[in-house]
Amino acid sequence: MVGRFFKNASLIEKFVVPNVIILVLLIGSVAGLSYVLLQQQLQKQAKDILDNGYKIFQEQIKNRERLGLSVAYLVSLDPQVKKAFKERKRNLLYKYVKVRSDLEMLTDSYDLRLHFVAPVAISFFRTWNPERFGIDASKFRKLLVTVAQRRAPQKGVEVGLKRTLVSGAVPVVDKNEYLGAVELITPFNPILDELKQLTGMDTVVLIKKKAATHSEWAVRAEKIGDYLLYYETNPILRNTLLKAMEVPDKVFIVEHYAVVAKPIIDYSKRNIGLLLLGYDLTPIVDSYKQLGIYILMIIFTGVIFSFFISYLIFRKYVEEPINTLIEHTERISMGDVDQKIPIDSKDEIGRLAEAFDRMRISIKKVMDLLK
Repeated sequence: MVGRFFKNASLIEKFVVPNVIILVLLIGSVAGLSYVLLQQQLQKQAKDILDNGYKIFQEQIKNRERLGLSVAYLVSLDPQVKKAFKERKRNLLYKYVKVRSDLEMLTDSYDLRLHFVAPVAISFFRTWNPERFGIDASKFRKLLVTVAQRRAPQKGVEVGLKRTLVSGAVPVVDKNEYLGAVELITPFNPILDELKQLTGMDTVVLIKKKAATHSEWAVRAEKIGDYLLYYETNPILRNTLLKAMEVPDKVFIVEHYAVVAKPIIDYSKRNIGLLLLGYDLTPIVDSYKQLGIYILMIIFTGVIFSFFISYLIFRKYVEEPINTLIEHTERISMGDVDQKIPIDSKDEIGRLAEAFDRMRISIKKVMDLLK
């Protein structure tokens, strides 16, 4: 079929049709290649964004740890704190309920919690719930136990009774006597809220069931496989974020929404859960689409312009000389041998025209002899 078409087609058709097909194939190939490359770039950019979000989260943890150690150290130097521990007078610590609110205002951080702990890890006074005390946390608050054992400051992440928290704890010592510890606690919730404000990322925190066996919140927490749902900043996107659990640390893109699962490491260097991070890539995808359209438009315009110029050249230097040659050949066939073929190009068509013109001259000579 193709051979028959080219056999019967005019010169202009033989020029136009293949070029149009090539043009369509070229644009389709460029569009396909651009799509693949843009998808790769989008995947890389999504990974960079989510990795950066995780780094910011880790930096937030470190900042809260440093803040905890600094505040706890200053509080541990208060003579009233030492007196409260020695004489077991909790009322001496009530002023720190107000100190806690002042700290939140000064540091621009909310839900800071000062906790005073008697040996080894018995809750003595809580600024957020002063009436609750006496809980022995030695079985699950390894950080506080380590402070008592080493009499040295400790910091890190732990799963508490009611919260997953970041703590900075400092021992209270008087004349080599260990009296207790002061810690500043920050729950995960405000850290994740702050992360969303800073980066626009949605988060879900999943804690392993084994790591939360002692927690009061674990009883009512929603179970997701081997994990418990601890906190989420956007419940609407939970199912999308949970897709990241399939392969931790791998970026998934679901309908222009990138998700990844990162580990949560506690004070004792154990992996206690997953932080699921999600970021809306729609603005980036839209910019890529716009860029792709611009690229295709430029390519299309360039190819069309090139095709148009090639068409004009073909028409002027190929089609028109051949038509002229056909016209004069027909005249010669009818006996008109007086007109010179007006083609003076040096290409193949020009040489063919010269050959025909020599033939015309020869025929003219023969005709003149016959007369």
